[in-house]
Amino acid sequence: RYDLSMPELSCEACQATWAAGVVDLNRSDYWPATLQFSTMYATDVFFSFEEMKMAAPGLSCQAFLRMLDQRTVRFGRTGKISTDSFQKSFFEWEAVRYEVDKICKEEHFICPACTPDMLAVSVDGNRKHYRFKNAARSEEQAIFEDIFIAKDEDVTRFVDYIHKTSKHVSGRGVCGGEWSAARETSQRSASKVDEEGLELAVKWSGAYQDGAGLTLGEEVEQCNAFLSRIAVTTKHMSKAGRTDMLTLMVMRWNQQKFNNLATALTRRYQKTTKALQSQLQNLESMKVELAVTESQLEDWVNDVKDWADATTTTTNDVDALANRIEVLVASVKRRSQRLYKDTDGNKGRARIRRKIREEKGILTSLVETYNRMVPNTETLCLETILSGETAWPWQLPHSDSVDLRTKRKAFDIIMSVRRLQEEQKILVAEMDHHWKYLSTRAETLRELSCLFASETLRSSLCGLSEEGLKGLQSIIHKKQRKIRDMRVQARDCYLQVLSGAENTNFLNKSSADDYDSDFEISDDEL
Repeated sequence: RYDLSMPELSCEACQATWAAGVVDLNRSDYWPATLQFSTMYATDVFFSFEEMKMAAPGLSCQAFLRMLDQRTVRFGRTGKISTDSFQKSFFEWEAVRYEVDKICKEEHFICPACTPDMLAVSVDGNRKHYRFKNAARSEEQAIFEDIFIAKDEDVTRFVDYIHKTSKHVSGRGVCGGEWSAARETSQRSASKVDEEGLELAVKWSGAYQDGAGLTLGEEVEQCNAFLSRIAVTTKHMSKAGRTDMLTLMVMRWNQQKFNNLATALTRRYQKTTKALQSQLQNLESMKVELAVTESQLEDWVNDVKDWADATTTTTNDVDALANRIEVLVASVKRRSQRLYKDTDGNKGRARIRRKIREEKGILTSLVETYNRMVPNTETLCLETILSGETAWPWQLPHSDSVDLRTKRKAFDIIMSVRRLQEEQKILVAEMDHHWKYLSTRAETLRELSCLFASETLRSSLCGLSEEGLKGLQSIIHKKQRKIRDMRVQARDCYLQVLSGAENTNFLNKSSADDYDSDFEISDDEL
């Protein structure tokens, strides 16, 4: 923090004067906070605050400024930094950067890997972005209004439309409407959910849906987890400030994802390939161990699917009881085997052990009930069915006498192999989309550069001065250089992990020379 005296030059001969203006301050990387230049901020401080918000989303503007105040005291200076002035100047500076990006036709809310068609759409929400009633109130309009968060009037209009087209009683709105399973007020016992968990997983889990790959529908939660930490501070902000901060952080999240996309896709492909090889080895080992063929394994897969479909519709009491026993036995063994794989803390393991004890208690009661209902068959013993690989007494003599646990194990491996193979294809498609996006972006910047270089059009495009147009061209050239570097990195990453003509075809369509020659930009132009 320094006391600033603005320079003013005068000529004694011609009496001409010159004083520093906004343009001169911006050239020196300063941002004026007031019209009289009584307060100015170095743009480096704004960059630092933005990077700290990305690294620690819960950091408040006040905490950041308190740190700067302590540095002021440490270096022997005095004075406080106004929080309102800093935040307003920060958002204005970000708004100018956003407008420059718009001129350069940069899209902040498009995923290069998913464009043009997304594999799956996850409709999710984040209820942590509320504001306290006693938070700062202001009639000031948000700078980034309706860019990411919809306007209040648009939301109100949409809610009114929903209420008009559905049965709605004022004051008694329930999430989920008439569909009881989706209501937040829906009460379902935890034991019932756990007992039917395996059947529901087989029928509806993303791991068992054809074409889903490794997409489980929870990808949005990654961004929500980031935004939830920002909500620690935005709940105390004004409505406009909250909108601006959330919009800005989402744009920076997307930019961070875009910058690291080639590396992320490459790592995902490597992990998928490694996991696929491991599962294929497990599948071959199972074939040898159980002496089964591909057709038999496929029959087991169909048996598990048929079992899941029939479990909830069984009307015979004995069959229903047998199904519940099979489910609980499989659940107990599954939880016991994965006790140390799914959790790494004592509290988590204690919770799983408690659940195992509860399921064993239910299983004991069901076994006793089954033995009373079917006295003529082989008596079930809890220790035997939990420890051995015995066939169930209710299995028919002409059946394959393979218990549900073995079939479910084969089912899991086969489904895992199929999902991993699908994931490989999905990742190759996303790499293709990413590469095409980078190529399109490079072409767009090339056209803009040529457009602003045209003497006949440049003066009527943006209403900028000659010096402003030169600055804009410099920004476009920097973006071109950045895209060029990203294409080189993406090409190297993808060629490193992909093999085969069908996988690398999209990379072979344009050689490295095709885009090396497009960016003959000197350092002077930058």
